[in-house]
Amino acid sequence: MVNITLQQVVIGTQSPDAEGRLAYADGKLVAVLVRLSDELHAADGLAGQWCVEAGFGACDVGVLSVQFPGLEAARNWIAERVSMTSLAA
Repeated sequence: MVNITLQQVVIGTQSPDAEGRLAYADGKLVAVLVRLSDELHAADGLAGQWCVEAGFGACDVGVLSVQFPGLEAARNWIAERVSMTSLAA
């Protein structure tokens, strides 16, 4: 089982979308998550969701916009992606 940890950080986005988490899988950085702010995203219904700002390895999303309703959903997605990659290796 993959150990996923989330470290709280402030991201220098120069926008209200600055609350973030560094996501680690077994101690390796695999993603940077950003919480979509109420100020910028209330109108589009995405406020409060978490977005993959940057992903690495199994969590690389390229140009896709991947959002989660909460951190537990993000944690589960990361664990699933990392586990699938580990099985394929």
